[in-house]
Amino acid sequence: MHHPATAVLAAGVTLGLLSGAFNAVAFLISRHQATTSRGGGLRLLVAAHLVMAAACLPAAWLLWPPGGLDVATLLPPLAASIGGYLAGQTALIVSLRRADASRVVPLLGLKIVALALIVSCLPGERLDLRQWAAVGLSVVAAAVLQGRRDPVPAAVLGLMIAACFGFAVADLAIVRLIDSVHAADPARSRLWACGRSAAVTYVACGLVAAAFLPWANPRRGTDWRAAAAYGLVWLAGMLTLYACFGLLGAVFGNVLLSSRGLFAVIIGAVLAHRGWHELEQQIDRAALVRRIAAAVLMTAAIALYVIDVA
Repeated sequence: MHHPATAVLAAGVTLGLLSGAFNAVAFLISRHQATTSRGGGLRLLVAAHLVMAAACLPAAWLLWPPGGLDVATLLPPLAASIGGYLAGQTALIVSLRRADASRVVPLLGLKIVALALIVSCLPGERLDLRQWAAVGLSVVAAAVLQGRRDPVPAAVLGLMIAACFGFAVADLAIVRLIDSVHAADPARSRLWACGRSAAVTYVACGLVAAAFLPWANPRRGTDWRAAAAYGLVWLAGMLTLYACFGLLGAVFGNVLLSSRGLFAVIIGAVLAHRGWHELEQQIDRAALVRRIAAAVLMTAAIALYVIDVA
C-alpha cells in the first residue's frame, strides 16, 4: 500500500513531466506552422491565443471570486506577465522558424541567467554562491549546445536571450498575480488561485491577440486547425504545470518543466529519423549526444538554482 505522500509526489512528478512533454510538442507544432507558410508565426500566435481565450473564458467566469478582484492590485502584475509572456513567445516562434526545436528549446534554460540578472538588481535581493554557480552551469550548457560544426546562429541566440528575459519577467509577475488573486479569496487553496490566474491571464492574452487579428488574418481552415492544435496542447501543458505547482510547489515544478528541452531533443531525433526533415534535420550521433548533454545540463542548472539543499 502506497503512502499518501508518495502518491502525491508521484502524481506531481508525472504532471510536471507531462507539462514538459506538452511544451515540446507545442514547440514542434509552432515550428511546422512557422516554416510552412508566410507569416505563419504571427498567424499562429494570434489565432492560438484566441482559441485559448475561448477555452479559458468559462473557467474564468466560474472561478471568479464572489467578492470580485481588486483591479488596481491585479492590473500591474497581469500587464507585466502578459507583456513578458507574449514578448517571449514571439521571440521563441521567430527562433523556431530559423532553427530546429531540438536546438532552440534547451536554450530556454538560459532563463535563469535572466532571472539572476533581474533579481540581483532588485533592492534587498541577493543571490548566493550556489545560484551563481547554477548560472555558470547554464552558460556551459549553452556552449555545449553550440558545438563547432553546427553552432546556433547568432540571430537565433539573440532572440532566445530576448525570449528568456521576457519569460523571466513573466515568471516574476505571475507569482505576484497569484498572490493578488489568492488574497481576494484566501479561504480557497493556492491551487484554486493558480487556476483563476491562468484563466484570467489567457483570456487577457486573447484580448491582446484580437487587436492583431487584421494583420495575422487567419482565414483558412488550416490556419485555425493549426492554431487549435498548438493552443490546446500548450494549454494542456500549462494546466498540468499549475496542477504540479499545487502538489509540489513552484520550485520543483519549474525543475520538472525544464525537461521540455530533453523531450524536444528526443522527439526531434525521432522525427528526423522518420524523414520529417522539414521539422528536424538529420544529425549524426555525436551531435545528438551533445544536444542531450546540453539539455541535461540545463535541467541540472535550473535544479541547482532553485533548490536550496542547505
